[in-house]
Amino acid sequence: MAILEFQSVSKFYKKDFWSKKNAAVKNLSFTVEQNQIVGFVGPNGAGKTTSIKMLMGLVRTSQGAIFINGQNAKAPSARTAIAYLSEQPYFYEHLTVIESLKFLYRLKKLPVAAERKEIDRVLGIVDLTDSNTRKMKELSKGMQQRLNMAQALLGDGGIFVMDEPMSGMDPPGRSLFRKIFRNLIDQGKSIFFSTHILDDIEALCDNVVVLNKGELKYAGPISTVLEKGYEGIEFQAAGLSHAAMTSLKGSGLTYFEPLPNTIRISATTQDEINTAYAWMHEHKVRCDSVRKKTKSLESILYQ
Repeated sequence: MAILEFQSVSKFYKKDFWSKKNAAVKNLSFTVEQNQIVGFVGPNGAGKTTSIKMLMGLVRTSQGAIFINGQNAKAPSARTAIAYLSEQPYFYEHLTVIESLKFLYRLKKLPVAAERKEIDRVLGIVDLTDSNTRKMKELSKGMQQRLNMAQALLGDGGIFVMDEPMSGMDPPGRSLFRKIFRNLIDQGKSIFFSTHILDDIEALCDNVVVLNKGELKYAGPISTVLEKGYEGIEFQAAGLSHAAMTSLKGSGLTYFEPLPNTIRISATTQDEINTAYAWMHEHKVRCDSVRKKTKSLESILYQ
């Protein structure tokens, strides 16, 4: 079931009355299915934030339509299903962490009786329980990002839309957010998030939507993208005998010596892989490691 759907969506801007229209997003169409993590990627200026702002009703579409659970996103009632995390959140510096969450909790008109329990729940998830009395101006960028996530988690929404949720986070923070994402999926939630950190796409996503210069370049399974980058297998071995090295030179296999008495055999096709296995078996070569060779995800997505 499609929970988010973009149908031929475009957004045009003009610098002034006399200038020509510039397209930030052009004829964009894709869907996000229920209970999936979908990554929204593209270089800076690709149109990701503009697309998310149109989805959230912060920017009007110039053409096309966006639907949330089958309802036009222009209707405020459609967006009640979404928990939104913005790229650049604004916090009142004089408020404490817990006061900021109380403020948003009441703006969301969530049940008053459950306020403290719900705030304690989200603080625990983002590991800010011990910082709940600190003022916003005292928090680091990473801690503010965690609070931003806590705000999105308030109320236990069903669809999470996040714009660069891990931007500027340190490795422990990114690891925490990855854990949060997986837990949300285990609970039956759905996540659509933009990022320029491609490791997160590979580690987390079921599907990916690739945007470049406002145009859709790919939408589909991340596994299909990774298959496109497959370049074969690399075998590493050490301690080869003189006879084995002599035989290797005439085997037709591609290899190099990164270290003394160490070789790496590169096999691209299945026939080459079979030849490498047969050669190692014949000469009793012990393979120390086998790794799959792939292009970088960045080169696959943006080429």
